[in-house]
Amino acid sequence: MIWIIASKTKLYRLVAEHMYLPKMINTNYYEVKSTGSYYLGWDSTNGTSYRACYLFVNNMPRLFIQCKKKNEDDFINYAIHDLELENLVNRGMIRGVRSMRQLRSNLLLQQQEYKYIFGYDEYMDYTPFSQGFEHSIEAI
Repeated sequence: MIWIIASKTKLYRLVAEHMYLPKMINTNYYEVKSTGSYYLGWDSTNGTSYRACYLFVNNMPRLFIQCKKKNEDDFINYAIHDLELENLVNRGMIRGVRSMRQLRSNLLLQQQEYKYIFGYDEYMDYTPFSQGFEHSIEAI
């Protein structure tokens, strides 16, 4: 299993690649251990609230950036970014993985486990997580 990790500094630097951020002291960091997701929230000078969410969806690491205007109640999706596993490994944002070689071996072990559990010859065609996971393996 691949798990993502993030400290406030690492998440701030990741989000800063995709949009302008205020100083780090003006941002709020939240970690939701039950879902394995991480949030960074901040307010702009014009009253708009932003929230960046870093999580694993369909076996792909993604960054969701949402905004909420002054008079609205719900957050609106602002942007969704698919993140590259190699970039996250180099940043130290994948738990227990220090190199791409180790990540490849973890992915192959995970494939073998699913093959053993489900008993199918073609792993990717029959698992519920096949969409998106295929692309992550091909990218490596």
